Amino acid sequence: MPTAIVKTRDELLAWREALLRRVSMDKETLYDLGRNFDLRPDERAVYETVRSIDYLLGEDE
Repeated sequence: MPTAIVKTRDELLAWREALLRRVSMDKETLYDLGRNFDLRPDERAVYETVRSIDYLLGEDE
């Protein structure tokens, strides 16, 4: 049976902030570069994860 991971809103926000610090970008810059396919593979992985977090938070663009 698949395992579900449950995170609180605060945990998701903290995770997103940690990811953004890892790539040294704010969310807007990451999203702009991601939409234009101007990211390195490691940055692309962060972009996709941040988009998923934003979806879970109801903040997806």
